[in-house]
Amino acid sequence: MSRAGAPLSDPNPDGAERGLVVFTPLPPARSGVASYAAELLPALARDRPVVAVVAQHQGVEPLPGVEVLPLLAYRQRPALHGWPHLHQVGNSLDHAHAYAAALSRPGIVTLHDPVLHHLVEALTLARGNAAAYEAALVAEHGEAGRRIARQRAAGLFDPMLRFLLPMHRQVLRRARGVILHSRFAAGRVQRPDGPPLRIVPHHLSPDVARLDGLGQAEARARLALPAAAPILLSLGHATPAKRIDLVLEAVARLAAEIPDLLYVIAGAPDPALDLAGLLDRLGLRDRVRVTGWLSDADFLWQARAADLLVNLRHPQAGESSGALVRAFGMGLPAVVDAVGPAAEMPEGTVARLAPGPEAAPRLAALLAALLRDPPRRAAQGAAAREHLRRHCNLEASARAYRAAIAAWG
Repeated sequence: MSRAGAPLSDPNPDGAERGLVVFTPLPPARSGVASYAAELLPALARDRPVVAVVAQHQGVEPLPGVEVLPLLAYRQRPALHGWPHLHQVGNSLDHAHAYAAALSRPGIVTLHDPVLHHLVEALTLARGNAAAYEAALVAEHGEAGRRIARQRAAGLFDPMLRFLLPMHRQVLRRARGVILHSRFAAGRVQRPDGPPLRIVPHHLSPDVARLDGLGQAEARARLALPAAAPILLSLGHATPAKRIDLVLEAVARLAAEIPDLLYVIAGAPDPALDLAGLLDRLGLRDRVRVTGWLSDADFLWQARAADLLVNLRHPQAGESSGALVRAFGMGLPAVVDAVGPAAEMPEGTVARLAPGPEAAPRLAALLAALLRDPPRRAAQGAAAREHLRRHCNLEASARAYRAAIAAWG
């Protein structure tokens, strides 16, 4: 096991036998991509040297076989610059250095989020640099982008434009190849003149199997949750796009039918979501528990304690949820949108909410039907668990990455 920052021995300094450089966040960064990379990179390091380049080196725990370098140290190691590069790109500031590297140094890109508009905003507008935002939009969309940027500067902007203008073209133009986690995501970025694409489903964390012996009663006791109440769960950062407002409306509709129903939001609320206002308006203060930010381990305990997961998104950006994959791997049944990455799960593994009007009553009816039918939930959860463990294990993901590196590196 290499100490974080300790140089790996180079078996061939002249570069004839090259390793792999990966620009990525790593824990303790609060990014699902950080956890993903921390599991994937040691598997890739079994047959090649791997150097992970991070923006923030402090607090990063050692990874078996992986040398972890801060960005400045990478720049001072020119021998690494000729190695194949893999850029783990997501839609938050945790991935800013990987995004910058993907623009400046061609390599393989894992595009965890097909929509990068929020990241570009954080790098430009949030820092008071409207000119840089305009330049980025012009680079992506020409004069139309310029007009949109100037209209925004004048106070005219529809938030849906973030999803209609995903800001990923510059990354794609420089990529040797792109890895995505779903057919839906690939459909968002595929172009006749674009780079080659490969779909590598989000792997199931090996940590999930370590909790196979944990029962629901034990998990609820540890988390101080009611022993017998039906529990709905939403996992991860509670943003408006996760349709928390819709789930709350459905829970309110079920209040009379299922008086002891509890809804757990296992994550930190986004400031853009007026969660307190929603709870007050719907009278749900006593029916909803909000945990705040959770570690990956705590996510798993919450998943084991719940009866049913609700994982919805609108607009659909195309990202895949590591928390959702873990929940599936634990056998937790779930309700997902009928459109998007999660809808690609095989029949019988998830319950799907179709798009259309009157979503709240339809969701309430679907939740009620599932909560009244434990055998159906158990069968659905078991099917999801089997699919994830058979087809989305870490070794399968590592093999797919090795093939991509061999083809594009």
